[in-house]
Amino acid sequence: MISSHSLYTKVTGQLKTGHARDLIIIFSIQGFALLTSLGISLIVTNLLGAAAYGAYSFGFSAVNLLAVFCCMGYEQLALKEIPALRTQGKTNFIRGYFLYSLRNVAIVSVLVSLLLFGFSYLFQKPSDELLRCGLWIAIPVLPLIALVNLRLSWLRSFHFNALSQIPDKVIRPAFFLVTLLICYFLWKEEMNVTIIILLSGVSIVVAFIVSKLLVANKIGNIVAGIPPAYDKLKWTKVAFSLLLVNGMYCYLSQIQILALGSLKGAKETGVFAIASRLADLEGYMLFAMNVVLAPMISKLFAENKIQELQKLITSSLRIGFIFSLPIIICFLIFPSFFLGLFGDEFGEGKFALILLTLSQVVNFATGSVGYLLTMTGHQSTAILLLIIASLLTTLMCILLIPALGVNGAAISAAVNNVVLNVLMAIAVKRKIGINATLLNFT
Repeated sequence: MISSHSLYTKVTGQLKTGHARDLIIIFSIQGFALLTSLGISLIVTNLLGAAAYGAYSFGFSAVNLLAVFCCMGYEQLALKEIPALRTQGKTNFIRGYFLYSLRNVAIVSVLVSLLLFGFSYLFQKPSDELLRCGLWIAIPVLPLIALVNLRLSWLRSFHFNALSQIPDKVIRPAFFLVTLLICYFLWKEEMNVTIIILLSGVSIVVAFIVSKLLVANKIGNIVAGIPPAYDKLKWTKVAFSLLLVNGMYCYLSQIQILALGSLKGAKETGVFAIASRLADLEGYMLFAMNVVLAPMISKLFAENKIQELQKLITSSLRIGFIFSLPIIICFLIFPSFFLGLFGDEFGEGKFALILLTLSQVVNFATGSVGYLLTMTGHQSTAILLLIIASLLTTLMCILLIPALGVNGAAISAAVNNVVLNVLMAIAVKRKIGINATLLNFT
C-alpha cells in the first residue's frame, strides 16, 4: 500500500501535465453545471412539488435517451476515428464524416420525434396525464439534443475538451436558471410544469446555437472547401457497435425514472430523480475524467504504451477520489438533511440516496472501464456485459418497482452499478492488462 506522501507526490506530478489541467477545467465546468442544476431542482421542487418535478424529469429522460439512439453511434465514432484520420492527414474523410453523420442524425431524430408523439397521442401513454403532458412538451427539442451531442463530440475529437463542455454544461444550465429566476420573481403564482419544460427547451435551443458557432469557428476552417470522401460501410459498422454500448449505458441511467413514471406515477418519479441527482454528485469528477481520457486511451493503446496508460488511469482515479470523498461522507451521514432541502415529501428517498451513494462508490472505484473497452477495440465484450446488465436491471425494475416504488428503483440501480462495473473491470484486466480500479498499488 502506498503512503499518503507518495500519493501526494503522484497527484501533484499529474497536475503538471496537460491532461490534468484539462481535467481540472472540465471538473470545474461540470461542478458549475451540477450546482446550477441543483439550484433549478430546488426552485422547481419547492415551488411545484415532487409530482411536477417528476413530470419534468420523465419528459427529458425519455428524449435524452432517444437522442442518444438518434445519434446512431456517430458521436462516439468521432472520438475513435477522427484522431486517427488527422494523424493520417485524411482531411477529406473528416469532412465526409461531418456531412454524412450530420445528415443522418438530423433525419433520424426528426422521424423519431414524430413517431414518439404519434404513439403517445394515439395510445395515451404514459397513462399519468401530468407525465404525458411533460413528454409532449419535451419532444420538439429531441433533434436539437441529438445534434448538440454530435457537434460536441466533434470538438472533443479535436481535443477541444473543455470547450466542448461550454454549450451543454455552462450556457444551457445558466440560461435556464436565469430565466427561471426571472419568471419566478415576476410570475410566481402562474408558474407550472409547462412553463418549466418550455424554459428548459429554450435553453437547449441556445446551447444548439452556441455549439454550432463553436464548431464553425474551431473546426470549420480545417475542412472548409475540401472535397468530401466517404467510408460509409466502415463508419456504419463501427458506429453501430459504439451505439449499442453508449445506448445501453444511457438506457441504464434512465430506466428507473422511466419505469417509475410508467408504473407508479409522477410523485415517485420526482422523489427518485432528486435522490439520483444528489448521488450523481459523487460521479461528476468521473465524468470529467472520461471527457479527457477517451481520446487519450485510444491513442496510448494504439501506440502500445500500456504502462503509460496504466499510470494515467490510476493517477486520474486517485485525484478524482480525493475530490469525491467529502460528498460521499456527507450523503451517508446526513441524507435526510440534503433531501429535506427540496421539500418534506422527498424524505421518503432517504434509503434510495444512501443505497445509490454506496453503489456510486463502486462505480467510481472502477473508473473508465467502459471507455477502456470501447476505445481499445473490445466493443463486443462491452456489449455483452451491457446486455447482461440491461436484462438484469429491467427485470428488477419490473419486479421491484410495483411493490417497493422508489426503494425498488434504487435497489435495481445499485445492483446494476455494482454488477456492471465489477464485470467490466475484470474484463479490462483480462483483455488489456490494465487494473482500472482504485485497488492498484503497483
